[in-house]
Amino acid sequence: MSDKINEVLQDFNITLDFSVRDTNALLNVLGQSPFIQVAGFINSIQKQAGPQVEQARKNLEAVEKAQKDET
Repeated sequence: MSDKINEVLQDFNITLDFSVRDTNALLNVLGQSPFIQVAGFINSIQKQAGPQVEQARKNLEAVEKAQKDET
């Protein structure tokens, strides 16, 4: 692969799927590193994960309420 292609690939976004448990474990590992080196990564993870977890929480609460209403 050419250096030009490698350079361009560095700016491509990728999507990774982690469970909440794995994400928290990753954040804990990052939290043990020097802040200046990992702050951007931690902020990016929290910014992306926060809304997803909140939506999942709302969905689960709605399902739980619907199940209680059925009984």
